[in-house]
Amino acid sequence: MALASTSAIAQDNASQRDQPSRWAGSEIAIGVLQHGSNFHPLGEKLIFDLPKLPAGQIYEGSEEDGTVDVQLTYRSAPLRFALKPRLTGKLQINTAGRTSFASLGAEWRQHILDRRLYGQAGIGLTVHDGYRFTPDPFQPGLPIGEARRRFDIYLKRTSFGSRVFFNPNASMGVRLGPRWAIEATWEHFSHHQLFSGQNPGIDNLGLCLVHTFGRHR
Repeated sequence: MALASTSAIAQDNASQRDQPSRWAGSEIAIGVLQHGSNFHPLGEKLIFDLPKLPAGQIYEGSEEDGTVDVQLTYRSAPLRFALKPRLTGKLQINTAGRTSFASLGAEWRQHILDRRLYGQAGIGLTVHDGYRFTPDPFQPGLPIGEARRRFDIYLKRTSFGSRVFFNPNASMGVRLGPRWAIEATWEHFSHHQLFSGQNPGIDNLGLCLVHTFGRHR
């Protein structure tokens, strides 16, 4: 009876090990991105370097460029329909106190070279904690302190024209092992002038370290 009981326990444990975890195939990732990278692969041209302006002058929509974001991501395991998308949630936090983003969406992945490399594209909806429209520092009659406060905002913060963005994104990944990968990623945020005429948009580039729960798919 003792041998039978021990055998039954061992079989039960083996069966539990063989059953996939509810998290199997899902992923978490942490990344560092340049906030405002002046790179948009879907635009009319690729822009890496804007001409340098005199001190005190800025390009409209470039007020936040050059700061750094930390991105936290969760991806579900691939769903079994519509080309197997992964549901995604992302939180992108600016480390310089500029605009941060929270996104929900889906991503589709294609592997090559015996699943060592993959490409990925996605789309999402985003809300942010920045400005739809920055306060006007040139409004007549402002107290000098308020005018200076607004002018500082005008120099450092972007007027995005909407609280809600679309978030097309893409990445290229390299497998470091069964459960780890590194990705080069691009994130774009804009509303395509659907909610106002003000739509500078913003593009972010960076690297992400990805951990897969269970076997990667």
